[in-house]
Amino acid sequence: MSVCARLVVRDVSVAESRIARLRLFGELDRDTVQELCDRVIAAVGCGRRSVVIDLSSVTWCDNASLFTLLGVHRALQCTGGGLRLVAGGSRCLDLDAGPFRVAGRLPVGPAERAEPAGSCRS
Repeated sequence: MSVCARLVVRDVSVAESRIARLRLFGELDRDTVQELCDRVIAAVGCGRRSVVIDLSSVTWCDNASLFTLLGVHRALQCTGGGLRLVAGGSRCLDLDAGPFRVAGRLPVGPAERAEPAGSCRS
């Protein structure tokens, strides 16, 4: 578990799984997003190809963090992996209704499913 002032990141991955699962608690914004990036890099460095990020306990998410999530998504696609965001139950974060989901730019869905490997698109 990592703690960054207002953000807690817990790695809830299964040891043998090729999918990293990170659960976030607290505020995800321009001041705390680096902790998330560091954890994603560490997960990919351990050989995992896909990452599921559970945002259901995030109490705040700003534009900077949404753009960072979009960058993480694209970077994982370029490495042959993928990203899946779980946002159910969050009081202030409803990515399903937001402009990113409508445009299909951020993959929001159930935790059991990981984004399939994709091609690197610009």
